[in-house]
Amino acid sequence: MKVLFAALLVTLLAGCQADVAEEMKLTQEPAEWQPSQPWEQALGRFRDYLRWVQTLSNKVQDDLLSTQVTEELTALIEETMKEVKAYRKELEEQLGPLAQETQERLTKELQAAQARLQSDMEDVRTRLAQYRSEARTMLGQSTDDLRGRLFAHLRKLRKRLLRDAEDLQKRLALYQAGAREGAERGVGTIRERLLPLMDQGRLRAITIGQPLRERAEAWGQQLRGRLESLGTRARDRLDDMRDQMEELKAKVEEQAIQIRLEAEAFQARLKNWFQPLVENMQSQWVGLVEKMQSTLDTIPTPEPSENH
Repeated sequence: MKVLFAALLVTLLAGCQADVAEEMKLTQEPAEWQPSQPWEQALGRFRDYLRWVQTLSNKVQDDLLSTQVTEELTALIEETMKEVKAYRKELEEQLGPLAQETQERLTKELQAAQARLQSDMEDVRTRLAQYRSEARTMLGQSTDDLRGRLFAHLRKLRKRLLRDAEDLQKRLALYQAGAREGAERGVGTIRERLLPLMDQGRLRAITIGQPLRERAEAWGQQLRGRLESLGTRARDRLDDMRDQMEELKAKVEEQAIQIRLEAEAFQARLKNWFQPLVENMQSQWVGLVEKMQSTLDTIPTPEPSENH
């Protein structure tokens, strides 16, 4: 009964494993990322390389056992961060006329977004290095389960990378808009000095409305940041739950295989126990039959007597 149950359980889990294998066949992603700046192009090369790693082809698996993949990822990370810093420095030089409070806020938000993107890229490199270490300890053994966990983790890291890349892109765009606004404000100051006959009422309205607009923008940005944080935590929680389910499925499969092996071993032990006993009984029975036959052969057959 245990053997039948184990066989059914292994069959069901094999079907689930086939579904996971089918999901691992990557399709071409839509071109949602349209790079225009050098840092976006560098990040695009990192994403393309990660997409190639996610195929887990034989070439990828061989390269993962060496340091080649992590070294190439390191080079792509350094190239991307270098381009981000260069573009950010270029924008900072244009923020001179902008209000100090607004400039500090934008710089702080941009630094946080840049740090998140760099952390995501380094997490990919760290996870691949961990896979290399684990795969080396399993040489000669099946690594299907190990590759399945790696694929699930890379998929989660890729989602986070895309999300944080889009966030950095938006904040750089906001930074650039702030730079343009600062430049326009500098031109407005020059006009005020050169054209003293401009309408004083309109100038005062601009002077009063500017701090209000900055406070409104700061409040709106803070609210958007909180909403994005809540959405990020919810998505991460869903990804964690899915990873836990996949790990649970892998553990159930391992237990099913263990049960099957134990059942087969128990069946072999039963066979080893009873087979000698059956053979001994058969041998004794044959011997008993032979003895009875021999005894019957030695008994003289009585001769028929004549009747007088």
